[in-house]
Amino acid sequence: MLQSVVEVAALAHWHGVTVHTDAAQSVGKVPVDVGSLGVDLLTLVGHKLRAPKGVGALYVRPGTPLRPFVLGGGQERGLRPGTENVPSAVALGTACALARARRERGTAAAVALRERLWARLRAEVPGLALNGHATERLPNTLNVRFPGVKGSDGLAAPEVAASTGSACHEGGESASAVLRAMGLPEAEALGAVRLSLGPDTTEAQVDRAAALAAAWRKVAGR
Repeated sequence: MLQSVVEVAALAHWHGVTVHTDAAQSVGKVPVDVGSLGVDLLTLVGHKLRAPKGVGALYVRPGTPLRPFVLGGGQERGLRPGTENVPSAVALGTACALARARRERGTAAAVALRERLWARLRAEVPGLALNGHATERLPNTLNVRFPGVKGSDGLAAPEVAASTGSACHEGGESASAVLRAMGLPEAEALGAVRLSLGPDTTEAQVDRAAALAAAWRKVAGR
């Protein structure tokens, strides 16, 4: 779900708090303007933009105080010592430029595929529920919860790679803290599955992903 970063940043600044936002999932998919957001720090990562893995960027608003946590050489304005990875930095810049040029068309295509997948799954899984806001969410992700089963148990469908949470917490069996904070009971939150669409995803692949419905029926005994 997309957050009200502008309002949060304004409130935090009123209390004298520095604001950082992680825009790894947003850049290239929705409009991101650091000036409009009002944040002091913003991060993005390359592999979400089809740039090489291992490269990212940190935007620092002029005047924002930063101290290095690793000391050594004077690279990167004295904040991060070590030889800069110039090829990856150039690749990240190129990837950002391409993502910006293709964003509107790519967003429309992603939304169409996401809604196709949602419609297929909802038609075959009675009680399937959407997690998050109906419209204020990323165009390329679909987070749903399957009734009566754990999300991890429902991922038995062949040819479907999905997740029960973010990649950095993959492997855990506990309910999402975010879903719990949204008011979902733990049993329902455990049924959540996150499906992500890439820029090369096709309608045929989306239709194959609907096999998750058959996996749910098998696990739920329907």
